[in-house]
Parts: sequence; C-alpha cells; structure tokens
Amino acid sequence: MMTEKPTLVAHRGLAANWPENTLPALQAAVAASARWVEVDVQLSADGVPVLLHDADLVRVAGRSESVFDLPAAMLADIPVGEPERFGARFPQARAPRLAEFAHWLAGTEGVNAFVELKTESIERFGRNAVANACMQAMAPAHGRWAPISYDYEILALAGDSGAQALGWIVRGFDPAVETRARALPARWLFCRHDRLPPGPLPQGPWEWVLYEVADAALANRLLARGARWLETMAIDELGQALQGESAGDIG
Repeated sequence: MMTEKPTLVAHRGLAANWPENTLPALQAAVAASARWVEVDVQLSADGVPVLLHDADLVRVAGRSESVFDLPAAMLADIPVGEPERFGARFPQARAPRLAEFAHWLAGTEGVNAFVELKTESIERFGRNAVANACMQAMAPAHGRWAPISYDYEILALAGDSGAQALGWIVRGFDPAVETRARALPARWLFCRHDRLPPGPLPQGPWEWVLYEVADAALANRLLARGARWLETMAIDELGQALQGESAGDIG
C-alpha cells in the first residue's frame, strides 16, 4: 500500500480527454486536483511563444504547415482539436499564446507550471531568442513556473535571467549526466520512466519527474524505486486510483 502521496503533473493538461496544451485541457486538469501542469512552447514565425508540442500542425490540426512559417495571429485562427484522436469534437480548440497561459496561471490559485522550451524552436531561432521571449511572456506568473528543456545551455540562460528553478529533461542517466545536473544545478530531472536503469533511482540534489505514467500499477512500481513526481496525461484517473489505494492511510 502506498504510504507517501506523489506529486502528479498534468502532462499537457488533461490531455487524455482534451486537446493537448489548450486552456480547456489545463482547466480540466485543475478541476481534477492538479497542482502542477506541464506545457510545451514553440515560437511562431514572428517570434511569439505559443503552446504547441510539435513544430508542425499535422497532428494537432491535420495541416501540413510548419509553426515557424505562420505568424501568431494566423495560428490563433487554426483549430487544434487533434482530429485524428477526437474527430470534430473540439472545433473551438486553439493554441494559446504563452502570455495568455501566464495570465491564466497567475489567476489560478495553488497551481504551478513546468514550461518546456522545445528544441526545434531553439534550433530555428537560437537560445537567446527563445529564452528571452519565454521569460518575458511568463513574467506575470513569476515564482509560479519553471523552465524545462532537453537543451542544457538554454536552461543556464534562463537561470541567469532570473528563473528560480530549472528542470533538465534527460534521455537516460550516466556519470556525464550526473556531473552536468549537479553543475546546472537542476532542481528536477525529467525522464521517460523506461529510459532509466533498473533499481533505485539515482540520488542527487534533484527530484525525479518520471513521465508517460498511465496507470496505478506502473506508478506504484516507480514509487517503490524512489519516485515522488509522476507526469501523466490522465491525471484524473491516476489520481483517483492512487487516492483509492491510500485511503486507509488518511486520518
């Protein structure tokens, strides 16, 4: 039986049931008791940070355009209801600007966010442009969010620009990763749960955030290895399952 309640992170909002990275998906996650959400950011052609995971619109909009070829004003008119998953259920879904998300976060009590600075935008626009645009957009939610990225150097830039905590997304763990994580320093290390070596999680001055956690059985195996932060697209179902298991421990 679980004895310590984990922190659940809503991966792109309640993305199992709503189009990812949209305000309705985030609001649904909060309604399901999420206190941490994670979103992804790409830059539009005119350098505006927008909540999108991919660098093109194929998956979320069924369109072939690159995000980098469309200005933010045009992106705002394109439905991102993920037609392959949801058909025509969400015709009003739109990709919000990061600044819009920041205002939503600032006005949503008790909720914090991880904001992933995507490598495709970093490669297209450069680290300084991406870091500056995202830090500026997130200013209304200062102290309520942390930048995360696969790109180590942009995290250092964000830290120099005033980010209070950083999360480095890693593809595995070895001595080189450990050395860099300690030097950053990263408060969180993010990793897909199946990319880490078996056994207890490597210890350090960081907290592990393990993602792609879909069910309570997997969550409990990860908790037994020392995980305390789990990222999921189904925060409602996972939270309810874990709450049910721990009900006997609540006084």
